[in-house]
Amino acid sequence: MIRRTLSGRPAALALAMIAAALFCFWHLFGWLAATGTPATPEPPIFVYGNAKARFTLIEYADLECPYCKDAFPQLKQLVGRQDSLNWQWHHLPLAMHGEAAVHEARLVTCAGWLGGNAMFWQAVGAVYRHSRGNGDGLAVPIDHLGLQSALSSQHLQDCIQDNATVRRVVAEQTAAAARKRIDATPTFELRDNSSGRVIRLPSLLDDAGMLSAMDWLASQEGADAQQSQ
Repeated sequence: MIRRTLSGRPAALALAMIAAALFCFWHLFGWLAATGTPATPEPPIFVYGNAKARFTLIEYADLECPYCKDAFPQLKQLVGRQDSLNWQWHHLPLAMHGEAAVHEARLVTCAGWLGGNAMFWQAVGAVYRHSRGNGDGLAVPIDHLGLQSALSSQHLQDCIQDNATVRRVVAEQTAAAARKRIDATPTFELRDNSSGRVIRLPSLLDDAGMLSAMDWLASQEGADAQQSQ
């Protein structure tokens, strides 16, 4: 009887260790899901509207810029009416708006990276609602932006402060704008995703103007084809 009891202990101990390991793994998996671990190795390009649209309106934008803030609802409505057009965000935090613009660029990038494309655009809208603008930054703390239902505020804050990849992405987009000599926000480009041709727009166009610009870009693809014959 004593031998049987002793021989059963290793098996019982092994089962207990397996159960404990499974318990820890389950809770770790739940914690990772709650904090929003990024699904990609670096932030994606954030696009609003039809991802397969032929044309893309690229906005070079600063989250402290009052003109960008005014354009935001207009852009959502414009793209919502045009199935052949989507809208791509490009960070350009202006030096005149200081650290506040850079911080907010990192904030929305982290929100989109952790929470997905829709969360990025939700974060942009929240920043515009709560920013004092012109470099004065947010009027409320991050946990008052209304993003908590999908993101951990602490995890978001850690990403903003410490994530080198997010810092690099924002810096690279700013440098890319400078190489194109874009130094004002908002600035808009229209790209034909079929031909790759890009034109800079004089301003945010209305529906008729945007349709004319898209028609012109499309016609250039046909002109290129004729020249190659």
